[in-house]
Amino acid sequence: MKQQFLKFLKDNCHYHPQQKILVALSGGADSLALLHLFVSIKADVRAAHCNFNLRGEESDGDEKFVVDCCKAWDVPLYQKDFDTKGYAQKNGISIEMAARDLRYAWFDKLLATEKLDCLATGHHKDDSIETFFINLIRGTGIKGLSGIKPEYGSLIRPLLGFTRTEIEQYCVYNKLNYRTDSTNLESVYMRNKVRHQILPLFKDLNPSFMDTMESNMKHLAQVSSFFQTTVEGLKNQMVVEQDGSLLISLQHIQQFADKKLVLFELLNPYGFNGVIVSELVESIQNEVSGKQFYSAGYRLIKDRHNIIVLPKEEKDREEVFYINFDETEVKYPIHLKLETIIKTDDFKIDKSNTVAQFDEKLLNFPLTLRKWRQGDSFKPLGMSNFKKLSDFFIDNKFSLKDKEDVWLLMSGDDIIWVVGHRTDERYKIGPKTNEITKITIL
Repeated sequence: MKQQFLKFLKDNCHYHPQQKILVALSGGADSLALLHLFVSIKADVRAAHCNFNLRGEESDGDEKFVVDCCKAWDVPLYQKDFDTKGYAQKNGISIEMAARDLRYAWFDKLLATEKLDCLATGHHKDDSIETFFINLIRGTGIKGLSGIKPEYGSLIRPLLGFTRTEIEQYCVYNKLNYRTDSTNLESVYMRNKVRHQILPLFKDLNPSFMDTMESNMKHLAQVSSFFQTTVEGLKNQMVVEQDGSLLISLQHIQQFADKKLVLFELLNPYGFNGVIVSELVESIQNEVSGKQFYSAGYRLIKDRHNIIVLPKEEKDREEVFYINFDETEVKYPIHLKLETIIKTDDFKIDKSNTVAQFDEKLLNFPLTLRKWRQGDSFKPLGMSNFKKLSDFFIDNKFSLKDKEDVWLLMSGDDIIWVVGHRTDERYKIGPKTNEITKITIL
């Protein structure tokens, strides 16, 4: 097993003896065998143990066991206690997800501060097959059926070539007394249900089930790799990054018979699942514009011509920014230059959308910048009547994102400039204007 371990390390994890390895050590059979194997090949290794404070004395017993083990093997050990339940409640996530977030954030910090090359975890062949079925149950693309990768960034999983049984036999042979997490026996967790109830049925049907599944996942990984290359090609043709958002051309999407397949692969990296993609496809087919969809970290807008994906931002739409009379430049929330100009006989009005010019004596300082609100109206330059801002947006074919991004320049309660689009008739330069306030978008 030591020879097979070393071969797997070199072939699948790009290991070389000069690397500094951090082993995630829980005290269970998998992580203990992993650390023992690294020690046996004389690797430059150290361990990291998390106490999630979820199992009382059992958690403390794991910690003591790990400390004693590392002392016996002369392995440097990092330890960390976490308030896992508190973190889960604060962030509204499951205990499992909280523990995952906490440990990997700490591991990443250790890699950086201690200048270590990679993190090694004890994931094995059984874990990979369990993940296949969990993804299958929850719903996934072909990538989710490819099993766990042996290498992902700075993370390596050198035990993926071995089954849980082989690892436990290794521990017995080398007289390694490992700890058993009692929660691994509870059927409340999906992984445990798959492990203890579902997989044994397949093993009864096929004694070579584990090897068969490993072969299946390798084939699916090859198909996934080929498919991802195709998707990347499509992405380069169809997707444009613009001002922090992602634009996917609906014109390109319409060319595909299976729009859901293409969109799922493009959008799944941003957390949009199959159900959301199905609803999106339906809105495309029904030509519904302005519909929004949400994932954990992103917002998706189905516009007239594009699918727009942008990070979620919690903004206070009531926030107001002030511009005083003596200011010559404003950098936030938008970059503006302000200047006072004396009107001369040869003065010409700048008609650029990036410039606004007002009769200064009509302005009521401080001016303010804010977002639009329902019911807002102004008198667009050149018009004699007021117009609702919502109608102005429709007439000028503003997308939902355009409406959210636009800023209004106010004088008192009056909208004097839909910034970058149209100024107000009431504040225009006239025959009696002497001084002009010129505002330029930089």
